[in-house]
Amino acid sequence: MLLRISSALMLLCALPMLLWCLNLINNAALDYDYAGVGCFGAALVYAFSMVTAIAGLTFAGRPYRYGWCRILAYIQLAAGVLLIFPLYAYTVLTLPLLFILTILYLFGAGWREKRDSEQL
Repeated sequence: MLLRISSALMLLCALPMLLWCLNLINNAALDYDYAGVGCFGAALVYAFSMVTAIAGLTFAGRPYRYGWCRILAYIQLAAGVLLIFPLYAYTVLTLPLLFILTILYLFGAGWREKRDSEQL
């Protein structure tokens, strides 16, 4: 249930945040050297979060497919962490929603795959 809720929230929030990150590029480029590139990267990560959310909605209820969901969420989380450095102060504006929703998504999909011996 948590996977469906976090996927739906991620899908609903991704497009407005993508557009907002694209609108911040000019202002960010004037303030810091690579912040404009960071805002563009954040927009790309929000576009990728739509793919992750669609995968979560598609594979919800099928635990044998949660591995794909986890892989996409880990890629998204790693891309978000890498964007902290070029965004500088704009990190506080653009990335908290991405991190919160990705962590909720990972809780819904499970942090790691359970081994057969642990399931018994």
